[in-house]
Amino acid sequence: MKNFIVLFNFNIKRRLKDSFIIGYSVIFPIMLIGILGYITSKLFDNRIGISSFNYYALVIIPLTTFMGIITMMYVAREESNFKVSFRFISAPLRKTEILLSKIISGAVSMSLWNVIVLFIVKFLFNLQFKGKLLNVALLLASESFMSVAIGIFIGLCFKNFNTIKNIINIPICLFGMLGGAFFPVGSLGKTFETISYISPLMWINKGLISMIYDNDYSFYFMSIIITLTVALIFTLFSIKFFKKEAFL
Repeated sequence: MKNFIVLFNFNIKRRLKDSFIIGYSVIFPIMLIGILGYITSKLFDNRIGISSFNYYALVIIPLTTFMGIITMMYVAREESNFKVSFRFISAPLRKTEILLSKIISGAVSMSLWNVIVLFIVKFLFNLQFKGKLLNVALLLASESFMSVAIGIFIGLCFKNFNTIKNIINIPICLFGMLGGAFFPVGSLGKTFETISYISPLMWINKGLISMIYDNDYSFYFMSIIITLTVALIFTLFSIKFFKKEAFL
């Protein structure tokens, strides 16, 4: 337990000071929400009770959180980049301590940045969450756990890391499109909307929007169950397949 606390404190301090993570978790989503919200402002026109800025805040933040998979893939291997891999291999550290310290610190830091972004866009674009900002933050924290767990698993347990790091952005962007991150999928017809259910972002985005504007929590709770289940599965996979030699 003592080793885990030391590793967690070390990792959380590094995550909160990582300029790359701050750029993609804070600056990037705020810019996207502002640009897309402004471009499509006349298309939404508040006729359905949701502005373009509200819509893109609720779909872009989950997208950038999901993109955290890529960031965490590199975080998983940072010991090699900082040339301290031999210290971790020779140190009396259990692999469970190493993995959980990375996953939990990553999920906590990503969740914190999401809360900061929510408050910034709320006041910057005068967004309305109808008193359910905490519910939004809770689902985003669950998604953060999932993204971090997947990223750490890929970074440490895939032998062909150099190959997958070049193609992982393709399924992420595809899931983002199916989840309505760029445009409402319902506008493309029933068939496309049915296909979109393969995307975890569709469940998350629909859960947030229906929870806030329709007071319907069915998709919201289902999204939390799905993200936590996937996160736990990949965490267990990481513990099972990780070997310290992956740092080399």
